Amino acid sequence: MIWLFYYDMDITFEKDYLQEMYRTGKTTGKKHRFQPAIIRKYIRVVDLMIDQPDTESLKKYNSLNYEKLKGDKAGLSSVRVNDQYRIEFK
Repeated sequence: MIWLFYYDMDITFEKDYLQEMYRTGKTTGKKHRFQPAIIRKYIRVVDLMIDQPDTESLKKYNSLNYEKLKGDKAGLSSVRVNDQYRIEFK
């Protein structure tokens, strides 16, 4: 699960390794290592989110599976990076 906060095209990363992965394409810590294909897709999804005027615009991309979360994660939304990872955001 990948967390970030999305405020009208401004992205604030909750964790430093997420920002590092987005900006450099890798992480320096051994704990957060991902396959290169996952990182490339993560960067593409974040770039796509930045280019959208609002979160509702993400619905037109079926591959992202945009959804508003319920239950203990009410107030968050998510998009899929792949079958295993998703980006959760406000």
